[in-house]
Amino acid sequence: MKPKWTSLALAIAAMFIAAAGVQHGDASMITAQAQTSPAPKAAEFTDGDASDLLNQITSGFTGRNQKKVLAAFDLAAMTDGERFRQQIISFFSHTESVRIHFNLVKTSSEEGKGAADVQVEMEAAPRDDNAPTVHKQERLRFTAAGTSQGWKFTDVEPRAFFSLQP
Repeated sequence: MKPKWTSLALAIAAMFIAAAGVQHGDASMITAQAQTSPAPKAAEFTDGDASDLLNQITSGFTGRNQKKVLAAFDLAAMTDGERFRQQIISFFSHTESVRIHFNLVKTSSEEGKGAADVQVEMEAAPRDDNAPTVHKQERLRFTAAGTSQGWKFTDVEPRAFFSLQP
């Protein structure tokens, strides 16, 4: 005669094995469905996408966080991305404070790329106490591309806007 605990242990083990088989079967079914589902269409670059990136840049400038500003850009995909990175670093090192306001005029999307036309106003106070505060207003065009981390800007024109030159 078998002890009662052995029967109980066998019953519990059988339940775990059955549960594992059901979970494995469900996973196989999900995997099969994923393989047969059509790939989703490339996402369009929207006003919301542009606003998110512009808000990140605004927050980075006002918070004096150059990494946050640069994280809105895919520098590897940007022509002269390293030069632009150095330009932003230099801009931060020569300014005491920056106030910036972006007014999104329009966005467009074509063939997996996006663009945002933006009216920008900036006030930058140089670290040099003798230098006057720089006020700028200009219309910029940001180009964007989808990355594994979402949309990132891959270009901005004119780049000279992000300098202390009037």
